[in-house]
Amino acid sequence: MGDVMVEHIRGMWAAFLCGRLDVRVEDAAVPQVEQPDDVLIQVKYTGICGSELHSIEGYEITKGGAVTANTHAALGHEYSGVIVDVGPAVKRFTTGQRVTAWPRGPCGHCDLCRNHLGALCRKVTQRGGSWAEYIVAPEALVYALPDDVPFTVGAITEPLSCAVRILDRASMRPGQTVYVIGAGPIGLFSAVVAKHAGAGLLIVSEPRDSRRDLAHRMGADVVVNPREHDLRDVVLHHTRGRGVDVSIEGVGLEPALSQAIEVVAIGGTVLWGGLAPTDLRVPVSPNDMFMKEYTLRTSWGGLLEFDRTLRLEQVIDWSPMVQEVFPLERAMDAVNYARTQAAGKVLLRTTDSER
Repeated sequence: MGDVMVEHIRGMWAAFLCGRLDVRVEDAAVPQVEQPDDVLIQVKYTGICGSELHSIEGYEITKGGAVTANTHAALGHEYSGVIVDVGPAVKRFTTGQRVTAWPRGPCGHCDLCRNHLGALCRKVTQRGGSWAEYIVAPEALVYALPDDVPFTVGAITEPLSCAVRILDRASMRPGQTVYVIGAGPIGLFSAVVAKHAGAGLLIVSEPRDSRRDLAHRMGADVVVNPREHDLRDVVLHHTRGRGVDVSIEGVGLEPALSQAIEVVAIGGTVLWGGLAPTDLRVPVSPNDMFMKEYTLRTSWGGLLEFDRTLRLEQVIDWSPMVQEVFPLERAMDAVNYARTQAAGKVLLRTTDSER
C-alpha cells in the first residue's frame, strides 16, 4: 500500500448482479493496490450502461450466454472519482487527483494493435466493478479529469467516447444531414456530437417522451415519435426526397437496424452503433446496397478518442444529460428507472461530495 490514508478504509458498499433483475448492494472488501502500476480510486459517480441493463434483464451481448440465478458479478465500468492510493511504479498520478478511466485497454502486442486497430484488440486489460465506493485500475487506463468538468460529467466519459468514435466512423462532414435512431445515451450523445460537428439538419427518433424532450433541449432540429409517424416519410419530407447523408442507429434491435438503411441517401453512410443480442440477424439487400452505393459501418468502443472526449466535456454543456442520480444503495431502483423512465444518463452517487 502506497498511502497511509487507505489504512483507515475498513470496507465498502458494492452492487452485484445476483440473477435476472436481481441487483443487490452488499458489504465488500475494498480492493487493494497489488500491482506496481495500480491506482486506487474512490468512486464519486458511476453510470448505468445499456450493456449492463442487457445482462441484468437476462441476456448477454457478448460471449458467455444468459445470466443465471447463481450469478454474482460485479457491475459498472463508467465512473469518475479521486485517487486515494497509487502503486510504486505510477508516475503520472498522485493521491487527491480527480480522474476518470477507460475500462479496457489494448494489449499493444497482438496483430490488431500492431496494425493500428487497438480499439478492436481482444487481448485486453479490463477492469470493471465501479458500482462501488472504490475501484482499482491500472495507470494506463486512468485519465486526469479537468478541474472544470464536474464529476457527474466525468462519469460519462467512456460512453461519450463511444459516440465520438461513432461520428469518426461515420465520416460526417459539416453541413450534412444526420438521422439518429434511438435517443438513449449513446444515440443522444452521438446526436449532440454531430450537431457540434456541424450537422446541417439533425433528425432524432425516439419513442420515450422524456428522451424526445431531452433531444429537443440538446439541439435536435426534428424529433420524431416512431410509434406515431412513418420514419421514412419524415426523413424524405425534410430532405426533399433524398434521404440523409448519415444514418446512425443506436438501439441494437430491429426494426431500427433496417430503418437506418431505409432512410440513407444514395452515396450516404449507415452506422450501426447499438449493441445487439448475439443471435440477432438482419436482412441486407446486396442489390439495394449496389444500386445506392451506400456504406455500412459499425463502431466499437472509444479508447483512442478519450483525450478528445475530455476536451468536448469542457466545451459542450452536458449537464442536462446527467441530472438523474440515485444513491448507490438504491441501485436496483436506478436500474428499473433506467429501463422504463430515464431521459438521459442514469448515475449512481457513491458519496455525498459533489466536487
